[in-house]
Amino acid sequence: MLSQLLRTLLVLAALTPLARTAHADLSRAEALKIAETYIAHPWTAAPANLRHGKDKAGIEIHTPDRPGGHGDPAADCWTPGEKNTGVAYKWGGYDTPASYDTGLRAGKAAGDVYTAEKRRLGGAAVSGEAVGIDCSGFVSRCWKLAQRQSTSTLPSVCRKLPSADALQPADAMNTAGGHVLLFVRWLDAEKTRALFYEAAPFSKTRATERTVAEMVGQGYQPLRYRGIVD
Repeated sequence: MLSQLLRTLLVLAALTPLARTAHADLSRAEALKIAETYIAHPWTAAPANLRHGKDKAGIEIHTPDRPGGHGDPAADCWTPGEKNTGVAYKWGGYDTPASYDTGLRAGKAAGDVYTAEKRRLGGAAVSGEAVGIDCSGFVSRCWKLAQRQSTSTLPSVCRKLPSADALQPADAMNTAGGHVLLFVRWLDAEKTRALFYEAAPFSKTRATERTVAEMVGQGYQPLRYRGIVD
């Protein structure tokens, strides 16, 4: 009885974060297809989905419906009353496109932009009155992880690549405690520029082109999800 209990405890102790969060046999094509359902997601915002102020719990919400004033002045924001493409960024968000639409119909705020104060407060700054997805939630969904990971915990389900040159589709560039993007493809033979998918902190899910050397200089690390199938 005791020996059986000991063996059980040893097995549980051996479980890594990967074993608890991995999704077996995820292909690169499948991960990118999931990402594209977010990038290309169409929706229309109603006046009720606009929010600039505090929710009932006193948490500040600022929907990414306008550039300037709050966040990145060059952000690709959504427009009220018009057809929009891409799920809105929400600090701490982990919605699917379907649950995002359900929240919009219920009158929830369409996203909640990143701020330094939200970073300081962490989970305490996540509002239940907004819907959307943040950068690590987006990558967690694309990799079909069993639970949402943060930019600090994503490395636990990945292996670090020797250099950014080794990036392949559905790998990631990540800064712990910062931002994470999903790699799509190289844009030149020299591997200097690449296309990424991301949940941008001041706007929405979108495709973006980046100079990879600049990203490395900013502290981004190339990661490969351990559950990916080549």
